[in-house]
This record gives sequence, C-alpha cells and structure tokens, in this order.
Amino acid sequence: MTHYGLQTMDFLARLQKFAEELPPLLLEMARLLQQSIEAVDRPQLEDIQRMQAELRRLIGEAAALEGACGTEGTLCTKCPFGAYLPSGFPFASPQQPLCLPWIVLTHPEAQVQPPAN
Repeated sequence: MTHYGLQTMDFLARLQKFAEELPPLLLEMARLLQQSIEAVDRPQLEDIQRMQAELRRLIGEAAALEGACGTEGTLCTKCPFGAYLPSGFPFASPQQPLCLPWIVLTHPEAQVQPPAN
C-alpha cells in the first residue's frame, strides 16, 4: 500500500473536491500528476523528469498557463498544485514560480529531458 505525505494527500483531496471548478488545462495537468502519484510508488529522477516533460507539453506556452491560472491567487486555494505552495505564499506566478506548473516553465533544472527508454 502506498503512503502519501500531507501535501500529496492535500493535492488529491483538492483535486477531488474542486475538479469541476478547475479550468481544463489545470484539470488535465492535475490528472497527469495524480496518475503519476498512483502509478509510481517511489519516483526516481527519471520519473519526475518524464512527468515534467509531459506537463511542459500540455502547457505549451506560458500564456496558456497564465490564462488558466487567472490572476494571482485566484485559484491557488482550490488548485491542487496549490497544495505544494510553501506556507506564507498565497500564489504562484511567472515572477514567483512556486507551484509545479510554473516551476516546469521557469526553472532551468526542470528543462532537462529524461533519458530515452
């Protein structure tokens, strides 16, 4: 049986509770992360890089994420990815990339492609 941390449990609970309120892009990305969480018990770097590459593919350009997220803080309390925001930070944005979708777009380490299988 898989045991999740508090943030992961919060992510899954938010996804279940607010799925119908999320913009399609955020819902699709959250479902991808949910599948990854459920399929990989102990993710390795390659698993994470593969998931990040898929998120980048879904997002495409930053403008797509800006349109889905709305204004700063609008969805963070309902968005599943907001479960991972550090305490004290009410939102993530291109200037403050604190949630996984913004990290995938803005952090150079997230741009590393996984090894081919």
